[in-house]
Amino acid sequence: MNTFSDLDLYYMNTGEHTSLYEKMGAHLVKERNKILGTQFRVYAPNAQEVFLVGNFNDWSKNHPMSREQEGIFSLYVENLKSLENYKYLIVTKDGQEIYKADPFASFSQVRPDTASSTYNSRYKFKDDLWMYHRVNYDFKSQPISIYEVHLGSWKQKLVNKDESGAPATAFYSYKEIAPLLIDYVKENNYTHIEIMPLTEHPLDASWGYQVTGYYSPTSRYGKPDELKYLIDQCHQAGIGVILDWVPLHFCKDAHGLYQFDGSSLYEYANENDRENRQWGTANFDLGKGLTRSFLLSNLRYWLKEFHFDGIRVDALSYLIYLRGETEDDKVNHAAIDFIKRVNAMVHTEYKGVVMIAEDSSSYPKVTHALEDGGLGFDMKWDLGWMNDTLKYMSRPAIYRPYHSNEITFGMYYNPNENFLLPLSHDEVVHGKLSIINKMDGNYEDKFHLARAYYSFFFAHPGKKLLFMGNEWGQIREWHEYTEMDWHLKLYPIHESFYQMMKTLSTFYKKNDAFWKYDYQAHEKGFKWIKIDESANFYAFTRHSDDQEILVVNNFNDQEVFDVELNLPKDSEYRLVFSSNAIPINAFTLSVKDAGVKLTVPRLTSYYFQKVEKKPNKKKK
Repeated sequence: MNTFSDLDLYYMNTGEHTSLYEKMGAHLVKERNKILGTQFRVYAPNAQEVFLVGNFNDWSKNHPMSREQEGIFSLYVENLKSLENYKYLIVTKDGQEIYKADPFASFSQVRPDTASSTYNSRYKFKDDLWMYHRVNYDFKSQPISIYEVHLGSWKQKLVNKDESGAPATAFYSYKEIAPLLIDYVKENNYTHIEIMPLTEHPLDASWGYQVTGYYSPTSRYGKPDELKYLIDQCHQAGIGVILDWVPLHFCKDAHGLYQFDGSSLYEYANENDRENRQWGTANFDLGKGLTRSFLLSNLRYWLKEFHFDGIRVDALSYLIYLRGETEDDKVNHAAIDFIKRVNAMVHTEYKGVVMIAEDSSSYPKVTHALEDGGLGFDMKWDLGWMNDTLKYMSRPAIYRPYHSNEITFGMYYNPNENFLLPLSHDEVVHGKLSIINKMDGNYEDKFHLARAYYSFFFAHPGKKLLFMGNEWGQIREWHEYTEMDWHLKLYPIHESFYQMMKTLSTFYKKNDAFWKYDYQAHEKGFKWIKIDESANFYAFTRHSDDQEILVVNNFNDQEVFDVELNLPKDSEYRLVFSSNAIPINAFTLSVKDAGVKLTVPRLTSYYFQKVEKKPNKKKK
């Protein structure tokens, strides 16, 4: 039976404990695989007394916990096995009685119930080969195309009819959705799945970003071992899995972390710093040793116990700056120290795991190494590129010439960070319209422009992220309660769009010119060939060591004629992709002198691959 030592207490309070979950919470005690009982432990320094209550004692005070260390209460209960529901009844120093879920619970009741549950994990991973090779994974010189998924609304299963007699739907479990999701992701040639937050949360509409159970995979989709199965199956299919992680704030529901023992244990004591008024949540105080240890241990828990391959850190700018106010005097130095500690731990102990920052600020060196004064992330979402380019596409074609910087500006600051281009869930909700409906024009032109836009997206320097439904041209905004509109694929305009997107993702993955030098783009991987603002025409080349691809984009609603492209003399480029399904057989650009003229249809993108000429062999 594990104990909580003086050293554990010291490291917890100094913010350096990175495996608290092994000591805190509920742990089944076994002997030769037989469960003897359960050990409980909770930290509540402001408590007079703590009682363990649950369905095993009719939620009574029959199980008082004893003080093991300063602020640490513990109790061993014989014969208490898996899937027992429990909470802690905390009597605060002022005599208030509050019921709290276990901050370290590894499983929870299905909402709206709020108790924690004991859990016996039996799962054995079979992904040794994947984990072995992951150690040497070099994300910079590899294709990364991420499919962002909200598990509850990607696809739902039909169940028995509801009270009105209409067909009803329910969530697939982690295990049930595994073969469906994996086959689909493989078919579309994505390299990774990013799953929106899976930590336990009470409100579906928060999408998992307002957490109550940081160590508990949400029970909406099944048990923890089923989530392990999903990740394991992804690995065996050659697919990486990224977890969306929320170390900024937590929801204020009564059973959660908020005012846990009647005091501000995990959050700021100062109201102005504590209250996150944008989301109605409480901000973590990352200057506290307990909070730092809680979150560092949490990250280790997901990486060690569940084998996640990447972590996307939500709302980094609100961590870097107090209350998200991005003035220099609002820098949260405690949070920055914590972020550096997080990245140091991951890159030292979990090599090959990719750390991704969702950061809307211009804070410098987010993806620079710690030893170079950076924050140590591997990639940063390029929200500026996303906002600029979507604005450009929403403008009528006659106004686009005055906003060409929205297309070109991304490459001016591109060398500053390792960027990932995100077309995420945030861009298709709350009145922002779907990507298709952001496009200017009539119904058909929206699809033509979107085809050109996604062609530009896949060719532009930076790794890729697409939210589910983008790949077939989802029309309505995403809603967390309803599955995606799969029936749209029955319509020719959507099905042909889907086939083009599949072609794009496959082409991207197979051609290293599009990704090998993403982060050396200005030196090796990218070159502007033509910028004609008046014609909404943009052409550039992407390069690897032995490949060059010319990317031509006509974002005009009129055909452009005889555009001069300054290409190497005596070179030849063969058309390998057209966004609008124009026949590409035998379509080549032959450059006789120092240039060539090209005519491009309206709202169309082309990819031309440079043909390497074989040296002439002299006849004997």
